Amino acid sequence: MTLKRRAFLQQASLALGALSLGGGALLASFSQYQQALAKPARRKLALLIGINTYPDRALDPGVAQDIALKGCVTDVDLQRQLLVHRFGFQPTDVVTLTNQEATRANILTAIDEHLVQQAQADDAVVLHFSGYGSQVRVAEAGDRSDLQVAWVTVDSRLPNETNPALGDLLEAEVVACLGPLATANLTTVIDAGSQDAGYLRWGNSRVRSRPTVPTGLVSSPETPTPWPGLVLRAAEMGRLVLESQWDGFSAGVFTYALTQSLWETEPDPTAKVLMQRAGARLQRWVGADQQPELSDRRPPRSGPMVYGLPPQLPPAAGVILPSSEGRPLTAWLGGVPPQVLRYLQPGSRLVAGIDEGAVLLRLESRTGLKASVKSLEGEVVPATLPNQPLFEQVRRLPQTIDLIVALDSQLKRVERVDATSALASIPLVTSVTAGEKAADCLFGRLPTGPAPTLTAALPSAGEVLPKLDSDARGASQGGERSAESSYGLFAPNRTLLPGTMLAREEAVKTAVNRLTPYLQTLLALKLVRLTENHAASQVAAAALLEAVQPNLTPLLVQTTERSPAVTWPVAIRQAQRSATDDPIMLPRDGRIGYRLANLSTQPLHLLWISFDSRGECTALMTLPDAIAADGAEVPTAATPLEPGQLITLPADGAGWAMPGAATWVEAYVILSTQPLEQCLAVLGDDPPSLATGFRPVPQPLRLAQALLQDLSTSPAAENKPAPDYYALHHDRWATLSFRYTIA
Repeated sequence: MTLKRRAFLQQASLALGALSLGGGALLASFSQYQQALAKPARRKLALLIGINTYPDRALDPGVAQDIALKGCVTDVDLQRQLLVHRFGFQPTDVVTLTNQEATRANILTAIDEHLVQQAQADDAVVLHFSGYGSQVRVAEAGDRSDLQVAWVTVDSRLPNETNPALGDLLEAEVVACLGPLATANLTTVIDAGSQDAGYLRWGNSRVRSRPTVPTGLVSSPETPTPWPGLVLRAAEMGRLVLESQWDGFSAGVFTYALTQSLWETEPDPTAKVLMQRAGARLQRWVGADQQPELSDRRPPRSGPMVYGLPPQLPPAAGVILPSSEGRPLTAWLGGVPPQVLRYLQPGSRLVAGIDEGAVLLRLESRTGLKASVKSLEGEVVPATLPNQPLFEQVRRLPQTIDLIVALDSQLKRVERVDATSALASIPLVTSVTAGEKAADCLFGRLPTGPAPTLTAALPSAGEVLPKLDSDARGASQGGERSAESSYGLFAPNRTLLPGTMLAREEAVKTAVNRLTPYLQTLLALKLVRLTENHAASQVAAAALLEAVQPNLTPLLVQTTERSPAVTWPVAIRQAQRSATDDPIMLPRDGRIGYRLANLSTQPLHLLWISFDSRGECTALMTLPDAIAADGAEVPTAATPLEPGQLITLPADGAGWAMPGAATWVEAYVILSTQPLEQCLAVLGDDPPSLATGFRPVPQPLRLAQALLQDLSTSPAAENKPAPDYYALHHDRWATLSFRYTIA
């Protein structure tokens, strides 16, 4: 069957992005984007494939009943909005195949007609696939090629005795179809797995690998050859590939991390840097279970990859989408951090437009990644507002935010009932069934690992396929079987949180009582994460994390992106050139320090707060030169960081040692134009350590709540009732974050 190209073309909206008021640094650089637009552009083509809905014949329903994926079509939308709005792809040059359209024949035809036949030598091409991946065994391949990797298409089916042909699309076939492509600038994104896992769920996430390895025949076998161009895989072959839920939508964690990185930062021509940035987000969202993989077979001097081309607009939180006359304005919020998007309240303020054409907008409602917005009273919406960049101006968050605890599906019914009852007695903690909605952590037992998988093999005459016993079937559906152990807390991806499990049996309610302080610390960390805003803050500030021993080495530098144009101190500029985006791993005997710079016109009040894997929290509010080394009285008020000041923490430059037996640390540098009086009150009158300035925080949740109160504006009139939300203005604070692992 031959399909016409127009059968694939789907009209889309072209949207630019928005710049908030006060973004002088971006205004100064926006002419570069206009110059890039004025140059003759090479053609840019994309084919985006996403499959959520699979028939039973594609996966063995005996292994798992709930086989539908939920985030693959979202992946297509994430990529499409990014390519069209950020990188200037013409909507008619972006072909999408989703669900029932994504048959084996349609995919191959679209690759040939839209990519191979259309692309010229200097064009840029993107091919994206989200769906189930699989390992398959080609029956006649023998020793030459046993297992191959395939994409499970919507019309895939498992082979059987009557029809022994493999119905999947082998990656070798895709590579062969791409062979005649005229351009070397091909970027392929594969958000599908090939792990023979035997299950479709992992913690609170879903696995994008078919749980069986089918064996069958192929009509025209292709010899597997390396992918041409640049290949960005969600994980190495045979490793977990996950999709997760966020508020109102699901998405592949790799695709979301990749597109978020590209919305938030300036594109880098180096593919390795791109993957490092995406990998850092993956590690934070799903831990070490999923590691993205990069393969680059482009010829030397082939030019920048697609994601390294000059962008059409500066980094943004999203864009205003075109709409029909009289229809409400719709915003795409693909650049807003997911932890913030989840709680972004109606009444939050956004800015769309450039310079004098900027328009203040109010968030009215949100569904998934799209939001309804309208201009503030008195603001005139110009006809050119659609397709403009969009930035946060005021972040409105609810005052009541719960920690969402998912109950492991492998717990027995009576265990889930007891856990639900026990968790309900803890303020600000809500329990849900694993897989039901987005969750912050998982409550369960230590798993023994996946059960043996059922291999869908081509049976010989008279051979009967084995049946799964009840234990194996349960493990396949849920991802693991519970061992006899105590209860503990896991990250949503099933990574055990250190120190939360005992080596003995205990009752569910006893375990919940034991874990209550840890749950409160997790909620505190969640609240502090909601203040992170280096991409949105208009306060000119920078922070550098560096290793002090064994050698002085810059590790990570963060600067505020929307602050007015400034010249950062030499130490910050040098660190920006030499620091990498690799995940930070430090030796147990290492020492670290920070350098903080205030380039704004106002004093900035400091809160440094650190959380580690043990559930411990530490804070620092007094600058080193205010700590009396001779034991004299320590000031009770925290001294601010003055305009133009660059300080070192600790002041003697000797660095701080690694915290105890912790395996990871998340630290936050909060710099506020307003005094952090509530935070200081929570920390109390206990003097900080004379050696470090640290204060242990016995009640981190109270400190996190106090931080939100300090950063939020108060009602204008005293007789006004206190609002039930926090209103955080991005021109009044900056929160810069750092995470590192301890070897």
